[in-house]
Order: sequence, then C-alpha cells, then structure tokens
Amino acid sequence: MAKKKKGLIIALTVLVLFSALYFVLKSLNLGEEETEQEAVVKTVFEIDAKDISEIKLEYNGKTSTFLHENDVWSYAEDEAFPLSESAMLDFVSNVTSIESSREIENPEDAAEYGLDNPEVKVTVQNKDGKETVLEFGDDNEAVGGFYLKKDGEKPIYLVDSTVKQKFCIEVQDLAETEEIPSISSTEIKKVEIDKDGVTTRIKKDEASETGWTYEKIQAGKNVASVAADSGKVSSLMGNYSGVTWQEFVSYDKNNLAYYGLDAPVAVSVDYEVTETAEEDDEEAAEETKVAKNVVFYIGKQNEAGDYYAMLKDGKYIYTISAATAEGIMTINESDLVSSLVADYSFADLDKVTFVRNNETYVATKKEEESEQKYYLNDKEVDKTVFSEFFSKVTSMEWQSRSIEAETNNPSEMTIMFEMNGGMKVTVDYYSYDANFYLIVDSKGNKMLANKMKVREMLEAFDSMIEEWQE
Repeated sequence: MAKKKKGLIIALTVLVLFSALYFVLKSLNLGEEETEQEAVVKTVFEIDAKDISEIKLEYNGKTSTFLHENDVWSYAEDEAFPLSESAMLDFVSNVTSIESSREIENPEDAAEYGLDNPEVKVTVQNKDGKETVLEFGDDNEAVGGFYLKKDGEKPIYLVDSTVKQKFCIEVQDLAETEEIPSISSTEIKKVEIDKDGVTTRIKKDEASETGWTYEKIQAGKNVASVAADSGKVSSLMGNYSGVTWQEFVSYDKNNLAYYGLDAPVAVSVDYEVTETAEEDDEEAAEETKVAKNVVFYIGKQNEAGDYYAMLKDGKYIYTISAATAEGIMTINESDLVSSLVADYSFADLDKVTFVRNNETYVATKKEEESEQKYYLNDKEVDKTVFSEFFSKVTSMEWQSRSIEAETNNPSEMTIMFEMNGGMKVTVDYYSYDANFYLIVDSKGNKMLANKMKVREMLEAFDSMIEEWQE
C-alpha cells in the first residue's frame, strides 16, 4: 500500500512539473502561439499602379529611385538609363497588392524577425505625396515565407517568399535588353572569328568531302584549309544557338577600352531563317530561306570571370558567361579536323586519277546490267582488289601537320579526286625521313603520315596494277 501511495505522489509531481513547463514555454512565446493569429489571408498593402508617383528601392547597400510621370517610368539617379518598359511594369506590379497569411500582433523584439536591419526596404509614394514604407526581414523557411513590417507599425506579417525575391534586384535587372537573334545550329553556314590579327573560320563547303572546311588566315595568307569532321562541326554549332546576355553593364560606349571592346574578338555567324510570304491563301504561301548575319564583340573578363560583350551594331554593353564566350570565340583546328588525309568515298566520286612511276591511271565506275563495275583507263579492274586498295587511301591518317615541312624528293604518287560540281582535290605523297611521308594537298595543307602505312598503300597499288595488266 505504501508503494502504491509513493508511486501516486511521484506521478502527481511529474504532472505538476510538466504543467509548469508548459506555462513557462507559453509565456516565453515560443512558436508565437499566443500572439499569432490563425492563418487568414489579409491585404497588407494595396495601390493602383497609375496612382504611384515614386518607388524607392533600398537593397544590397544601394538605393534606386524610380519616378512615374505621364505614364512613363524613369530612373532618378540617371535619367538617361534605358529602363525596360515591360521589366519596369512587372516590378511595379509587385507592390500593387501584398497579402499576408499570418499576423504577429505584439512582437517583443523586431530583431528576432530580421527587421531591426531589414534586407530590403521599399518606399511607395502616391500622387498625393503619401508614403508607405515596406520593410522585408528574415525568411521563415519552414513555412516558405518572410517577415514584413509596414510603416514601422507594431504588427509583423508573414508574406509569401516570392514577393521578397522580386525586390532583390538592382537597376541593371530592369534595363532594356537587346534581342539576340534566334539561331538554329542546323542553319549555320559559316562562323568566322577575328582575334589578334588571325582569322579562323568554319564554313559550309560543297567542294569539301565532309561538306565543311576549316580555314586559318594569318597576315593575309591562308595557312590552313582542310576538311572538318561534320559530326564535330555539328557539336560546335550548338554553342551559337543559345547565346544569352548575363547582365546589363552600360549604355555609355565612350570608354570601350575599359571593357576591352575597343579591340575585341569579333565572332561573325552567317545563318539562314525560313520566312513565309504572306498570302491570302495559306496553302499557297511559299517558304523561302533568307540569309542572316550577326556579329558579337567579346572584350575582357570582369572580376567574376564573365566577359564583356556587345553586338556589332548594338547600343549597350553586357556580360556573358565565361563558358558561353569561350565556346563561341574559339575554333580549334585539332577539335574539328578529321585525322584522315582524304576521306572520300569512291561511290561519291566521278573519277579518281592516279599518277605513279610517270604513268597515269584514271579510275571510273559504270552501271552495267544492274551491276556496277570499276575501270582503270577504260579497262575493267577487279572490284574487290580495287576496293581493298582504295580503303588504304581513304583510311590514311596523318600524325601531325607542319607548315614548314619541305622535301626535294619527287612525288611517289599523285591522286586527284574529282566530283561533278567542281570538287577537285589533289594529294601528293613524298618520302620525307626515316619515319614519315610528307603529304601535300592542293589546298596547301602539309601532313606527316606514318611511313609504313604509306608504303602499304603504294605496294597495294602496285600489286593491283600488276594484276590488272595481266
């Protein structure tokens, strides 16, 4: 009986302690249960946009004042600043109606809500000169809102977090933005980059075996002209289809040197767009391809690593990200050029001429009785033997390229590839040293290829000719 009585006393003691703790916590206002109303939507501030005469934004240590006169908004600190009308109207719409989901009537310390030193402060003045001050405090991540105080009044409101985010901007975010043309990567015909007196370009070229040619011009001289791998080109062109401005920088173009835009890298893009002529009969409307061009100027990097940039005929200076800038102003030969010396399919050629040991052999093909046959100087050659030899020609890879390479040795073989439409490329093979053959094409490219591989090709040709002559 004594034990039961003792247990009852302990239970009552614990109950009393928990009750006391509850009232202590409640008195400390933890969770704000006592002073916070139920969640009820309430309009904290409301004003018609046409009745606003001024908005002052204080954020990130900067004050920006926007004036509204005759339905036109201007930036008070710099009246010449090119405010975007649409961006400004969106900004103004953020203050026309602000609603709260919860109200704290008697907060003891504004610092608990970040309102002793608010992150954002917006002062709205109507046409009668009356001002309303909106102060934005800390975020409450648990409920997805932030704390707001109006005109220094006692109540603190909980407002949706998106409202505050719309005021966390600077005047540059409201600037007029010049549109960058929408470019489809599949419609680009040429990209040309001028940098430090050197021009590199990649262009659509029907005379190229791949359909694309990479060129490099230095001191007015074409130092490289070589077929570019179409797959690699396709990947490169993707860089030009999504160029966007990072930030507005300035409308003042009197000091371009500060941004490195007095002597910029010029990136020129030729492309096509499809336009439809307006017709009364929609079915009769014709689509046409129209040639377009856009030129980007790329300057120096800023402290954040972004590049200053502008359009050639543009009015303003912006930044673009380092990844974007470096992607559009760099064309590396090694990234684009195929390592194959002559990547031509015999099926796509009209004829191929071989000169070997002062003898000329012209290879052609003819369709006879639903069968395609191969000929050398109008005499049939074994198709399998020719194909095996020709595969050694088209699979030949160069190991390196050298503008300075020279030799006095005579050409051991000349191959001329020809196709209707004007493509005619000649390739010469010269013995060079103990390890390499020097290969020179009619585009002026000089390549060094593995000596053993070239010897295998020459021996395959000689063997084919010997068999063909029998």
